[in-house]
Amino acid sequence: MKNETLTRVISALFLLAYFIFAVQYTGLYFLPLYLFGYLFLYLGIKEFYTISKTEEGRAFSGFGQLIAFIIYNMFYVKFLLIQTKTPKPDILSSFVGLELDVFFFALIMLTVLGSLLLQIIKRPADGAIFSVSTTLFGILYIALPLGHFLLLMGYTNSLYYIWLVCGITMWTDTGGYFGGRFFGRHPTGLKISPKKTYEGYVTGVICAILYVFALNFVWEQFFHEKTPVVGIEGVLFSIFISLVTVVGDLAESAVKRDAKVKDSASVIPGHGGVLDRIDSLVFTIPVSYYYIKFKSLLGFFI
Repeated sequence: MKNETLTRVISALFLLAYFIFAVQYTGLYFLPLYLFGYLFLYLGIKEFYTISKTEEGRAFSGFGQLIAFIIYNMFYVKFLLIQTKTPKPDILSSFVGLELDVFFFALIMLTVLGSLLLQIIKRPADGAIFSVSTTLFGILYIALPLGHFLLLMGYTNSLYYIWLVCGITMWTDTGGYFGGRFFGRHPTGLKISPKKTYEGYVTGVICAILYVFALNFVWEQFFHEKTPVVGIEGVLFSIFISLVTVVGDLAESAVKRDAKVKDSASVIPGHGGVLDRIDSLVFTIPVSYYYIKFKSLLGFFI
C-alpha cells in the first residue's frame, strides 16, 4: 500500500512539474504545451477506443485519431493567433480570419460520413450505429476539451485561469476522496459510484472554495496582479466548477462500468490511464472557457 501511494505521488509530481513548465514556457510557439496536449490526446482517445470495443462493434480508431489530430491542430492555430505572449508565425497570416466553428462542424460531418463509408466498405451492416457513434464520441470527449484548453491559454490572464480551473478540479477530487474516507457516513446511492458519500462531496466543495481564496491571495501578493474571480463570484464559481468536476468523474465512471474495466489503462504508474486523470477536466475546461467568454461579452474584467 505504501509503495502504491509513493508511486502515485512520484507520478503526480512528475506530471505537475512538466505541466508547470509547459504552461509557463512561451518559446518555440509553445511547443512543450502543444506536445503535452497531443500526448494526452493520442493516449486518451486510444484508451477510449480500446475500452469501448464490444461484440456490437468498435470505433474506427485510425480514422478517429486522424480527425482528432486535425481538430487539435485547428485549435492550436487559433490559439497562436489570439495569444499575445509571443510573435505569431508569418505562415499563419492567411489564417487570421479563421472561422473555427465552420471548420469544426465540417470535420464532425466528415467523421459521420467517413465512418459510415468505412462501415459499408470494411464491415458488415451489424454494429454500424455503435461504430459510428463511438468514433464520433471519442473525438468530442477528448479532442474538443483539449482544444478548449488551448483557447483558455489564449486569454490575457491565461495562467491565472489555468491554475484556477485545474486547482478547483484537483482540490474537489482530492477533498472528496479524503472527506469520504475520513468523514463519509451517508452514501449518495448512485449506482455508478456506490462508495461516494455526501460528506465527501461537501468536503470537496469546501476545499475548492478555500483553494480559490488562497490562489487569489498568492496571486495578488506575489505577482501584484488583479485577480478576475473574487468575492462572492469566487465562491459561486468554485461551487459550480466543483459540481461540474463531480459530473465529469461520474461520467467516466459510467463509461468504465459499461466497459467493465477498473482503469482506462495503466500508462501512468499508480494512476491508471490518461482518461482517469483528465476525466473531470474534459468537462471543467470547456465550461470554464465559455463562462469566461460570456463574462467578457457582458463587459466584465477577465
